[in-house]
Amino acid sequence: MCYLCNSMLERDYEKFRGGANKPTSERVHVTLSPRGNIAINKNCFALIGKPPAVYLYYSREKDNIAIEPVSSPRLPESFPVKQKKDTGWVIQASPFCRHFGIRVDTTTKFISPEIRDGKLLLKLSETVSVKRLNPYRKK
Repeated sequence: MCYLCNSMLERDYEKFRGGANKPTSERVHVTLSPRGNIAINKNCFALIGKPPAVYLYYSREKDNIAIEPVSSPRLPESFPVKQKKDTGWVIQASPFCRHFGIRVDTTTKFISPEIRDGKLLLKLSETVSVKRLNPYRKK
């Protein structure tokens, strides 16, 4: 592509950063709902060691969430990881989100969740909306 065409694209269009869907068996999928629930799929759950609970951290400077697995949901400040039917696991993180002012209007997918030293790192600056529209809902 020519330089002029490329600069026109950068100026006039917004690039979609979400990418194509990977097969479910390969995907590490993490979302944040407007209610403050962090949902993770089975691949992500396995990569962080299938913990019964987690600690949640927020970096204001980097606008990132870090999730650290812990051995017991009874530990102070831990959040239990609960299984949602057959679809994955959920962390009910609404107190955490309220405290740090983390708000999303629709269910939001983290584009590239990272696992580093057994911790899950989520960048709030790298997300896309994944809200499904109900075609049967009356307007």
